[in-house]
Amino acid sequence: MRLSGVRRRGILKGIAAVGILAGCAGAPPRLYVLTPLPPGAPNGSGGTSERRHGGRSIGVQPVTMPEYLDRPEIVAHTSAHELSANRDDQWAERLPTNATRVLAENLSVLLVTDRVRVLPARDGDRFDYEVTVDVDRFERTVSGDSALAAHWAIRDGATGKVLVRDETRLSTPVQASGYPALVAAMNDNLTALSRDIAVAIGKLPPKGGARART
Repeated sequence: MRLSGVRRRGILKGIAAVGILAGCAGAPPRLYVLTPLPPGAPNGSGGTSERRHGGRSIGVQPVTMPEYLDRPEIVAHTSAHELSANRDDQWAERLPTNATRVLAENLSVLLVTDRVRVLPARDGDRFDYEVTVDVDRFERTVSGDSALAAHWAIRDGATGKVLVRDETRLSTPVQASGYPALVAAMNDNLTALSRDIAVAIGKLPPKGGARART
């Protein structure tokens, strides 16, 4: 059966439109991650943080966050009671998982020790201290800043006794529009939180008992 020119052009336009829609729907999102301090970063005590074998042993419990943050999309406040979540800009992994790993790596650098592990660790591992962090806020605010609010504690690794309990509240200006600048500001906030915890651990008396297996 032969098609008229008008009908044939209509069919071709329809096919082209379907192809364009399919291409848009299949476009992969831009993925982002938080990143740890590099080895040799300033450790806050006047020196650099070249890690060494040994040092304090620290177990880091998984960071907890509100459910609205635990999603692939990066969320931001558009008003006091409204959030935006762009499907084109997403975390490369669960945000709590990423934040936990970066926190542990930062503590390892800042405290100059290779004996920091994310919990639960291997059977039989014991630590001098355990760190818990409960994040209340970790997003862009209505004003455009990056906010982080977290309660954290340091416990004795042997007894579970709370040795330090504190909170960190930060608001960091985002230096440019777009998600790369927002993620960079969020990364700076997580680094500042890591420093607060590292300073608190550094003030505790050294422990000679508990040691993590390598």
